[in-house]
Amino acid sequence: MEQRVQQFHDDTKGLATLAPAKDYRFSDKEKNKLFACIEAYFTALDRGSTASPDTTASPLIEDALKVPCFTTRQKMHMLKWYDEILAKQAGSAGSTKVESSSGAREEEVDDYADFDWDAFEKEGAEPEPEPKEGGHA
Repeated sequence: MEQRVQQFHDDTKGLATLAPAKDYRFSDKEKNKLFACIEAYFTALDRGSTASPDTTASPLIEDALKVPCFTTRQKMHMLKWYDEILAKQAGSAGSTKVESSSGAREEEVDDYADFDWDAFEKEGAEPEPEPKEGGHA
């Protein structure tokens, strides 16, 4: 037993000399494999026939968007997936899907019919400057 403890101790000393993880660069092949894995996870959990509201790829996609190793194109795909998950969780209240005669989804159209534009404009407006005390206008 003492020999195993000593071996473990010796092995952990060697770990301190490894380069920090922040200096590691993924190869393009590794990036693509990681992206494919995230896509497979999203497809299985959120698009698959066994998709349930309790399990979602949302946390994985959130974390993946924070990682700087992905290309802009890959991040755009992940943002679309993330929006799809959020729309599904919200019950697609703000958008409707337009279907062609064949029944396939062509595009997503935003429905702003019930949006309160007056309140939106008031929020975005800059406050008027208050008159100075004792000053003349």
